Amino acid sequence: MLFFKRILKEPEPVAKDVPRVERRSTRRFAVNPKFPLKAVLSFVGRDDTGAPMSNSRHGWHWKGRLIDCSEQGARIQMGPTLKVEARDLCDLMLTVDDFELTIPCHISNIREQAEGMVFGLKHDIESEETRQAYQQLLDVLALGSTLKLQTRSEKPDATGYLVERYASDRPSSLTVWRLPEDKSVAAFEFRLKDSLVRAAAGRGIKYLTGAADPRPAPAAKALEIQRLFNWVLPNLASTVPADVRAFLQQYAA
Repeated sequence: MLFFKRILKEPEPVAKDVPRVERRSTRRFAVNPKFPLKAVLSFVGRDDTGAPMSNSRHGWHWKGRLIDCSEQGARIQMGPTLKVEARDLCDLMLTVDDFELTIPCHISNIREQAEGMVFGLKHDIESEETRQAYQQLLDVLALGSTLKLQTRSEKPDATGYLVERYASDRPSSLTVWRLPEDKSVAAFEFRLKDSLVRAAAGRGIKYLTGAADPRPAPAAKALEIQRLFNWVLPNLASTVPADVRAFLQQYAA
């Protein structure tokens, strides 16, 4: 199931007979514990001799905490007593709100830590819909977590505000306007790929579509932009100041 049907779309291929270029990336995106993502790993456990305890993964589900993920794999923290081996097949089952995504994968490495076991997973995605949905999840994590401060004005600009801008190597940017008297946050504009979220103190939030020529998003699309905004906030980079985070959080649904 896709998390978003109207936004976070990938560009259409130039021709149907041209195969998709496989993107290789080892860049990992951390999952903030405040992000409401639930992770369950389905695999056949092993007994003390190392032998599988079943020939089916049906019903063998263990809750875990997703630590980080990349295009190729993920790391998940599990309980301390689970027994698996490298190359064991598994399903990573992810849930955010009412959305579910199951990713076929296998165990690539296992590490014991004080708080439990950490499994390294290598994805075995074959379904194009699953790949697109997982890419949307990576976008949710990356659009906020990769922001870095680009500019911060010391004097008011033509609008009378102090302006600071955060940007990413992803299609994401956050512009913040502050009052010159006390430097409190007055407004923001958050670009999330081809969507924009705007708000000012004492006013309602606006959801816009089209980064080049922003216009109010239709109702159904606005709901998806709102959900994207809500999901991005917990994963904001630490470079975004606490008062900016708090201001943005006021507009989370």
